Amino acid sequence: MATLFCWSAIILLAACAVLQFTRWRVISTRLLALFPAALCFGVLFDLAHGVAKLGQAGYNTDLRTLPYLLVFLAVAVLAAVRPHWRWLFWIVWLLSGLLCSIAVYLTFFWKVFS
Repeated sequence: MATLFCWSAIILLAACAVLQFTRWRVISTRLLALFPAALCFGVLFDLAHGVAKLGQAGYNTDLRTLPYLLVFLAVAVLAAVRPHWRWLFWIVWLLSGLLCSIAVYLTFFWKVFS
């Protein structure tokens, strides 16, 4: 599942960057909002399972992470609403790239999850 998410995120970020330089800039900004939405959905899905399945430490970590992801989602939605603010798109794209690189590292290179 994590491998599918990583490849999907890489393809999504590459497609958004390419589309940003074409006349489909609006589609690019709206597609970019899918990445933080998927992250928020994943954290909320983990939290819905509760402490019993996830463990207290994982549950607390998800609770601490959720507000940051919601702010990130709000900024991504603002970038989607204002497609002519290219600087905001690139800020969201860079943050998405950072989070995607962390997910790729945890999925493919960290021995604990391999």
